[in-house]
Amino acid sequence: MTEAGLGELRGRYRPAIAADIVVVVCVAALALLLLTLNDGVGAVIAMGVGVLALAAIAALVTWRKANTWLHLYTGGTLTVDPQGTATSVVTWQDVAHLRYWTRVTNLGTAYVEVPICRLDLTNGEVVDLSKPRYKELPEIVSFVDANISAIKLPLKIEELRKTGAAVFGPITLAADGVRWRDSLVPWHAITRVEAAKTRLKIWTDSRRPAVSQLLSAVPELTVLIHMFGHWQELQQPDPPATSTESQRKTS
Repeated sequence: MTEAGLGELRGRYRPAIAADIVVVVCVAALALLLLTLNDGVGAVIAMGVGVLALAAIAALVTWRKANTWLHLYTGGTLTVDPQGTATSVVTWQDVAHLRYWTRVTNLGTAYVEVPICRLDLTNGEVVDLSKPRYKELPEIVSFVDANISAIKLPLKIEELRKTGAAVFGPITLAADGVRWRDSLVPWHAITRVEAAKTRLKIWTDSRRPAVSQLLSAVPELTVLIHMFGHWQELQQPDPPATSTESQRKTS
C-alpha cells in the first residue's frame, strides 16, 4: 500500500475469535439437542430450527471477523475486509488525538482488565482499536503510540513555546505548574508522577495525590510524560542561531 502513502508494512493482525467459536459451537449444540428430542414436539423442533439459524448467523459473523485484517504500516493503518476491500485507511497525520488506558470491570468474583485504544481523527471520526479485540493489542498500541507521539511531541513543544502552556485535555503544563480543574500544582511541590493503568496521578508531600485524572480523558499520554521528565530542558530558550544560519535567514 505504498501507493496509499502508508509506507512499509510492519504487522498484520486478525481479531481474536476463540470466544466467538465457543459461542457458535454451544449454540449449534443446543440447536441439535432441541432437534433430536425423542418426543419430537413441534414447538421444540421449531425452537431448534430458530436456534440453528442463530448458530448459522453467528458462524457467518465469526468467519467474517476471522478474515478481517488490520495492517500496520510505518505511515498508518489499513483495515481489509474478507473480500480484500480496504474499509478504513488512517495515516498518522489523520490522528488528532490518541488515548489509551485499561478498563477494569468487576464481574463479581473477579476483576477483568480490558485494554482500550482510541484514535480521534481530524474529521471527527473515532477509530477504536480495541473493537474488535486483538490478542496482540499491547503490541499494536505500542507501535501506534510510538509513531503518533513522534509527530505530536514537536507540535506540543511548539505550542508550549508560543503560548506558554501545553494542553492535554483536562491537564495543562504551564510555567507556574500543572493546572487541573480549578487547582494549580507548582512545579517545586511535585514529588512524583505516576501513570497507572486507569489514572494519571501527580503527587506532592500530601498523602493523597494532588491530581488524579482518568486516562480516558488524557490525550497523548506518552508526550505528556516525556514533557514532565524534560520540563527544565524545555524551559531553556532556543540556542542562538550561528552566523551561517543568520546569513541564510537574511539572504
